[in-house]
Amino acid sequence: MVSEISIGDISVPVACNAFTPIVFSREFSVDRADGSKRPKDINEDVSMILEVTSASRVAPIVPLLEVFYACAKTADPKIKPFKDWIGDFPPDAYDLERSGGWSADVMKIVKENFFPHAKEDVASETAEATDAAAADGAAK
Repeated sequence: MVSEISIGDISVPVACNAFTPIVFSREFSVDRADGSKRPKDINEDVSMILEVTSASRVAPIVPLLEVFYACAKTADPKIKPFKDWIGDFPPDAYDLERSGGWSADVMKIVKENFFPHAKEDVASETAEATDAAAADGAAK
C-alpha cells in the first residue's frame, strides 16, 4: 500500500480504507439537471480512470486528483480544502506522462484497493494432486 506520495518537494501522507469512499462523497458532488447536487461516488472516478486509460496512455487528471485528495484527507482530516490543496502543487506536477510521478502512485492505490484480485501477468498453473494419505496424516 502506498502510504506517502511525493510531488516535487511536497510529501503527502495518504491512506485508503473503508472510510475513503465516505470522505470522497463528502468532498465531491455532481450537479443534477434540476440544479440540486448529489454526493459523487468514488466508483465514478475509478470508472472514468479505467475508461480513459484503456483508450489513451494518459489518465484523466481530475479523477486522479479527486481520488488522491480523498486518500490524503483519509490520512489527515485537517488538510486544506481541495482547491487550496492543489494550488500548493508545483507547476510541473501536472505532467502525467512523467514516469514515477504522483499519478502512477494514485493509479497503484486504485489498483490495490478497487481491484485487489486483478493479477498482472500471472499465468495460471495446474494444481498439484493431493496425496490423500498425507492429508489424513496416515503417511509417515
